[in-house]
Amino acid sequence: MSIKKITNFFKTTSTSVSVTASTASDSLKRKHELETEDSQIIGNQLENVVHLTQKNDIGLFLNRCLSDHEKNIVLTNLWSPQANYLFPLLNNNAKRNIKFQQRWLDKFNWLSYSEKLEGAFCKYCVVFAKSGGKGSQALGSLVTHAFQNWKKALEVFEKHSKHEYHTLSLLKSEQFLKSFSSGQPSIIDILDTERMKQKKENRLNLLPIIECVMLCGRQELALRGHKDAGPICFKTESEPYINEGNFRGILKYKAKDLNHLKHFLESDGRYKYTSSKIQNEIISSAGDILLEKIVKEVNSAKCFSVLADETTDISVKEQLALCVRYVVGSDENVFVCERFLKYIEIHSLTGKDIASTIVNGLNSCGIDCSNMYGQGYDGASNMSGRFKGTQKIVRETCPKALYVHCAAHSLNLAVSTSCDIQAIRNSLGLVEKMYCFLNTPKRKNVFLSVINESDMDTRSKSIKHLCATRWVERYTAINDFVELFPYVIQTLEKICEWNDTTSTDANILMKAMDSEFLISLQVIKVNIIFYCHAFV
Repeated sequence: MSIKKITNFFKTTSTSVSVTASTASDSLKRKHELETEDSQIIGNQLENVVHLTQKNDIGLFLNRCLSDHEKNIVLTNLWSPQANYLFPLLNNNAKRNIKFQQRWLDKFNWLSYSEKLEGAFCKYCVVFAKSGGKGSQALGSLVTHAFQNWKKALEVFEKHSKHEYHTLSLLKSEQFLKSFSSGQPSIIDILDTERMKQKKENRLNLLPIIECVMLCGRQELALRGHKDAGPICFKTESEPYINEGNFRGILKYKAKDLNHLKHFLESDGRYKYTSSKIQNEIISSAGDILLEKIVKEVNSAKCFSVLADETTDISVKEQLALCVRYVVGSDENVFVCERFLKYIEIHSLTGKDIASTIVNGLNSCGIDCSNMYGQGYDGASNMSGRFKGTQKIVRETCPKALYVHCAAHSLNLAVSTSCDIQAIRNSLGLVEKMYCFLNTPKRKNVFLSVINESDMDTRSKSIKHLCATRWVERYTAINDFVELFPYVIQTLEKICEWNDTTSTDANILMKAMDSEFLISLQVIKVNIIFYCHAFV
């Protein structure tokens, strides 16, 4: 219902001379129906306002050579729009108000809709139709590019079902699914035994390469080095050392015990599977596997909260970090898991657009949003607003998702506010000056000798630098300073006896650490400990 119709409705009711009780009741009832209708439209539009490419969208498999695994996905596990999906109005159909119909998918079992390309395809012909076949039937819409002329949809669909290449594609798909499900090798592999042998060798050589990439990822080691291109150098000890990076170094070390891998890397073959592109593909595949495991855990938990925040990366792109928090384990061993899902590029920071990005991002990962019971964002108005904020719009789709101000942001705001107090600010500045003063070889040796001469055993042996961005790191610095405070005083007393300008600086620092400094230091320590343990 448009705004104009609603306005005319209220004008009509307001200018009536005599309004009976039944008329007023009907007006209120009609107003309630209008509000309900508008809220349903907003909720449905929220699911489709930001079009994210679905994982198994048929548009991702067009016009390229598909592997057997990808063919199986197209034939059995393609993304399909749900019953309440809002299909878009295209430019050539906008005037006639014609859209793709859900009932067409039920009528034609070979039909598939692509959200990415906003058009229809024949999934069997996309995989197996290579030419027009008898009669030189042209391969066009529904095969090589999207069909979008919805006015003639039924006519084109019926005609396509009768094409010879479509019938042949159906037969090929049936034969493929039988052989793929039973694990039988294809006819090409049966006839070409050498090809099967080469495939096994390639997989055997690819496995240690994948393991090296995974090892670098677990240990947080950079893959790239000074020399990433060209063949891997298996040099002798007499030759000069060449740093080829962590990935190549680990791979060479592993090849010492695997003769087939060393022979493969030293051979004159063109493909070695060690380029940066292959490394990125391996990382991407590993990320997809991890995401599937996380989604499976989240859906099994039947209850989760979403955490989201946006920031600008080094390429000046606004990235939304999407995370989930859920409970796993049995009754005796239950613990909370917090997992990162993905980064989503976003171009608008309004509450509506961020909410749409969050909901569509969760749906694209395969997470059931009906199990969302919580939301955690920062306190900005576009996120926490009561009327147009992200949390409010998300709750229109997921009513059970209660909003909670992010604990990490609460910690940052609390400590930042406390730093506006002059005594607190002076104490933090003095701790930083003590770090700079003792962070020289001569003075630090005096400080270490004082610690070693004492009878007490201290966990830390040095004063830490105050981190400029992370307040949790400042907790470590303040805690270590309080623990080492007696030794700091003894060190300053010894330095005051020197006959140079350093003794003057040490004397000034000693006098600055008065009662106000000590009280402020304890207040800082208690507050940071409280927020770290209570919220983070």
